[in-house]
Amino acid sequence: MKKYFFIIFFIMIPIISYSQDYQSQYPVQLGDRPAQYILGNEDVLLITVNLWGHVKKPGIYSIPSNFGIIDLLSSAGGPLKTARLNDVRIIRKNQEVITVNIEEFIKTGNQDLLVPLQPGDIVIVSGSVSDIFARIVAVMRDLAIIANVAFLASRIR
Repeated sequence: MKKYFFIIFFIMIPIISYSQDYQSQYPVQLGDRPAQYILGNEDVLLITVNLWGHVKKPGIYSIPSNFGIIDLLSSAGGPLKTARLNDVRIIRKNQEVITVNIEEFIKTGNQDLLVPLQPGDIVIVSGSVSDIFARIVAVMRDLAIIANVAFLASRIR
């Protein structure tokens, strides 16, 4: 019985670790769907946008209607080091997808590269290729650990 507990314990460690890492990186926000327009302090018109992906605090944001995508990313704590800033996508309610190259904006300062946000926009900051590779390697590592534990358990008998 002890050897089975030992095996299960070592199988669960990577799973629990991954679950905790995922939850801390992508917190869940609960609540009703927010209104499209909100009147904020000092009669400022607020719009609601969703921010997903490789930013420090993804979630639902009520921002002033004159905020741009840079202001939104700043409100979320900025992009993570794994963020691909040359491929930030905005998905509009009419299913239009707009690609924004923030990396180019940072280099040139050209405001024309930035697109004004609209109520209900979904802003997605995608991850880099190295981030995807790191995730694949992490899954393979976890599978190798599980296979190793199973092999060692079969030798105990």
